Parts: sequence; C-alpha cells; structure tokens
Amino acid sequence: MENFSKLDPSMRNNFVSHINQRWRQLYELEKEWGEKALRYLLFTNSGGAIATLSFLGASEKAFNLSGAKIALLLFVVGVFFVGISTAKTYHHMSGLLKAYKQDVYQYFNDKIAWERLNDEDSKRAKENCWDYVFPYASFACFIGGCIAGAVALFV
Repeated sequence: MENFSKLDPSMRNNFVSHINQRWRQLYELEKEWGEKALRYLLFTNSGGAIATLSFLGASEKAFNLSGAKIALLLFVVGVFFVGISTAKTYHHMSGLLKAYKQDVYQYFNDKIAWERLNDEDSKRAKENCWDYVFPYASFACFIGGCIAGAVALFV
C-alpha cells in the first residue's frame, strides 16, 4: 500500500473517513470507561464509608476500634479524591471548549490561520499526571480502607 500522500483523492477520502470513525469510537470508549471508573470509585468508597459508619454505630465496642475509624477516614478521603478528579476534569474540559470557541472566532474573523487554530488546540489538549493521581489515590484509599476494616474485624 502506498503512503497517504501518494493515494488518489477518493482513496484518501475513504481512509480519512475510516480514521474519523475509529477516532470517534475510541473517544467514546475512553469517555465511557472513564465515567465508569469514577462511578465505581465513588460507589465503593461511599459504600465502604456507609458500612463502616453502620458498624461503628452498632455497638460501643466497635466504636473503640481504631482500625474501623481509620477505614472510615480512608473511605471518606477516597470520596473526596473522586470529587476533586471530577471537578478537575470538568474545569479542564470547560477551559478547552472556551479556548477553542475563542480561537474559532478568531479564525472566522481572519485573525489566525487554520494551522494555528489546530496547533493551539493540540497544545491545550495535553494530559498531565494529575489526571491519574486523584483517581488512583481514591482507589488506594478504598484498598487501604478495606485492609484497615479487615484488621479491625479480625485482629
């Protein structure tokens, strides 16, 4: 198969159409699974916090277990990290949209070229480590809360 620049225009259009379709599919999958992951972290940490609160309220003996209190703290911090991750993602996406709208306006008014519009959009769309730190910290809190709760129950 020849390189893209050497293909005839109809073949190029077919390939571009296929690429656009695949990108859309992969984007939707990434979005869907990102949402599922955050929901999972929210539900598991919230459920752990509710279960631990119920356990602590069940008896005075349970209330004196430091492992149960640590578990509760970790589950609550895990929920907090999910909230931070969600808020961070929202503000990042909102910023991308606002900046892109501004650049498109400038493009339509002949203030910037097409290449600059796309270059600026690419610069803004970079990932950073905080996209991963907060969700993984939430998951670590869930695991830590489970371990602390198990230690409180069985040791």
